[in-house]
Amino acid sequence: MVACVPRDFGYIVLIGGNAVTNAPWMYIPAIFAIVAAGVNLTRRVWIVNAIALAIQYLAVFVLLCTVRPVSLAVVKLFVGWMVTLTLFLSLITDGELRKASGLLKFSAGEIFRLLAGLFAAFFLAAFLPSLQSEVFPQTALPLLLAAFSLLVLGLFQASMISEPFYVIIGLLTFLLGVELLYASLELSILLEALFAGVNLGLALVGAFFVIKDAELLEP
Repeated sequence: MVACVPRDFGYIVLIGGNAVTNAPWMYIPAIFAIVAAGVNLTRRVWIVNAIALAIQYLAVFVLLCTVRPVSLAVVKLFVGWMVTLTLFLSLITDGELRKASGLLKFSAGEIFRLLAGLFAAFFLAAFLPSLQSEVFPQTALPLLLAAFSLLVLGLFQASMISEPFYVIIGLLTFLLGVELLYASLELSILLEALFAGVNLGLALVGAFFVIKDAELLEP
C-alpha cells in the first residue's frame, strides 16, 4: 500500500506500513531529543535528568512513528518510560536524592560538557546533509540528525562522567541513537525485542549500582 501527502506540506510516503518522511515538522521531535540528551550530558541534577530522559524517549517515539507502525513504536515508549521509572525509583531507594537547586549555576565541568555537546551538534548539522545524500538517501534528515546526535552525546556522557546513574543514561542515549538509525534502514522484530531487553537490562544494572554505591557510603 502506498499513500502520499502533497509535497507542499512536506511529503509522507507509506510503503508496506512503513513511512519515510521529509516533513519539516519532524525537526521538532528531533530537536527535543537532542536537547534532552544535551541536558543529561551537561547537568547533574537527578530530577532534571529523569525528566529529560522521559522526554527523550517520547521524542524518539514520535520519530519512530515515521518509519515503524505505531504498534511497534509505542513499545519503545513503554519500555523507555519503564527504564526511566526504574532509575528514578532507585534514586528514591538510596535516600540521597539530589535536590533541584542551583539550576542556573554551571560548574566548570558542566560548561565543558555543554560546549563539547554544542560543537558536536553543530558539526553533525553541517556534515549530515552530504552524508545523507551519499550513504543514507532513504533516511529522512531529521531522523538522521537525531540518531547521530544521540549516538555522539550518549558516548560523550558515558565517557565523561563516572557516576553509575549518569553512565547508564549515557549508554541508554547511545543505544537510542543506534535503534533510531537501524529503524530507518530496515525492520526486524527480533532486534526490536533485543533492544527492549537490553534497555531494561541496563536500567536494572544502573539501579543495582546506584543502590550499591549508596550502601558503600553508609557508615
